[in-house]
Amino acid sequence: MERLDLDLSRPPPLPGTVEECHRVIEALWRALGEFQQIQARVEELEEQLALGSDNSSQPPSQDSPKKRAERKGKRPTGRKKGAQVGHPRHERALVPAEAVDEVRHYFPHGRCECGGSVAVRGFRPHQVFDLPEIRYRVVEHRVYEGRCGWCGQKHQGRLPDEVPRGQMGPGLVAWIGLMTGRYHLSLREVEALLEEQWGLRFSLGAISQSQIPLQAWLGPVYNQIGEAVRKALIAHADETRHYRGRSIYWLWALTTDQMAYFLTHYSRGKGAAGELLGDFQGILVTDRHGAYNDHPQDSHQYCWAHLIRNLERIAGRKGQAGEDGERLLRAARLTVHCGKLWQQSHYPSDRYRRRLERLKALFRRELEQAAQRHGDNKTGRSCRKLLDDFPRFWTFPDHPGVPMTNNTAERALRPYVIWRKTRFFSQSHRGDCFRPMILSLVETCKRLKIGVYQTLRTICAQGMAEGEVTFRLPLPEPQPLPVASPAG
Repeated sequence: MERLDLDLSRPPPLPGTVEECHRVIEALWRALGEFQQIQARVEELEEQLALGSDNSSQPPSQDSPKKRAERKGKRPTGRKKGAQVGHPRHERALVPAEAVDEVRHYFPHGRCECGGSVAVRGFRPHQVFDLPEIRYRVVEHRVYEGRCGWCGQKHQGRLPDEVPRGQMGPGLVAWIGLMTGRYHLSLREVEALLEEQWGLRFSLGAISQSQIPLQAWLGPVYNQIGEAVRKALIAHADETRHYRGRSIYWLWALTTDQMAYFLTHYSRGKGAAGELLGDFQGILVTDRHGAYNDHPQDSHQYCWAHLIRNLERIAGRKGQAGEDGERLLRAARLTVHCGKLWQQSHYPSDRYRRRLERLKALFRRELEQAAQRHGDNKTGRSCRKLLDDFPRFWTFPDHPGVPMTNNTAERALRPYVIWRKTRFFSQSHRGDCFRPMILSLVETCKRLKIGVYQTLRTICAQGMAEGEVTFRLPLPEPQPLPVASPAG
């Protein structure tokens, strides 16, 4: 059938015969089909333009200026900025007298203006903290040699085992590891800071080579963290992109409130997830990434924050899909609110358990109705996928103490994401191995409130002196989860 071109600037032509009427109807029918396709494409593009950090996995840093302007800010409290009247004061505690480096005395005049003598009865301490002028320390080790006066055999002294064979001592190697792994400085910035702060000049190659022995010394502590995380009762897992040059790899994280274990892998599939989890038998909290789905369903909790973002996307659609999305979103937010109240009550409350059971039934019913109503379109497919994943959203009521979100893993990955944005990528397999090791140590020390530099210095000193690192972190033993009372 040939296409009928319509000139909409003129009055509509009136067909004179039945054949002409059929031609007009056929052309209008084709135009209606094209219009529906264009309308569906426009809706799809509008939905993509509306995507942001509030309704997808897109990070907030990639939001458009419009989305940033539309972000919901905190509700104003009506109070002025800064400290509020009656707030507890936070002051630096005075250093004990035995820890003071220097004491200077300032006495009042011995005689008052009235002619009387002034008797000193006490003093008011005023401590000033300052940084000393720092300089590197050089120790020259002289190895002497001699020759036997009878036979002429040559004899030479030997360096003690604790003396480094290179030019960098344990403090310097630990400091370089701290600057790169904790504060994410590039090697050039480390080179500049060494010269500016310490007056030391080392080449980029020497600074990079210092990480080779450090990587080997970190191995035992890195393995200790991995074994301890896999024995935890609750762990959070997540992953993000890791680049080596132009190649895309993945950085995986398995974390708890006290530990963080990282792993680089070329894949984002189930094989990499299995290598990360190892023999982990506890309760796993993740987003909806399918690579973790080999973990048993009854001990796998999906993140409700990711679910709400997905429902925000459905709620932003037009027509019946948006209305169904709004109802699902309302049920999800009520569930999160009730779950938080239940957790804050330390789990003995039957009232919150009964509410959660009712919300669970409501949420399933809404999903089933929406899936049936929308058939095989994208809203229907999304609802059916949520029904398939439904048990993994409701692990937390059966295992009190399990969080409803995966924030622990996402917070652990955030320093690396910033490092990735500001310091480019790794350039070798050695860099791929070093980054997860130093990140695991740094993030675990932060959670345990242990000084990262002193830990690194201890590890480097042992590695240089003994060749084997026996230092281990004081990792906590797994604690039992609280017991929930059954819903009455």
